[in-house]
Amino acid sequence: MPFLHGSNTGRKGTGGEPGTGLGLIICKDFIEKQGGRFRIESKEGVGTTVFFTFTKA
Repeated sequence: MPFLHGSNTGRKGTGGEPGTGLGLIICKDFIEKQGGRFRIESKEGVGTTVFFTFTKA
């Protein structure tokens, strides 16, 4: 399932609050603005792996 920019997950947060779907979008934007790369691989029933890299200053 592809990640949709701005999609609402409909999942509850750790405190029971409604999710906005913005967490990964914010992470991706921040990492890319710093010159890094951000990638997600996900398989239904298996799990999700998040990859990110930054260049060394």
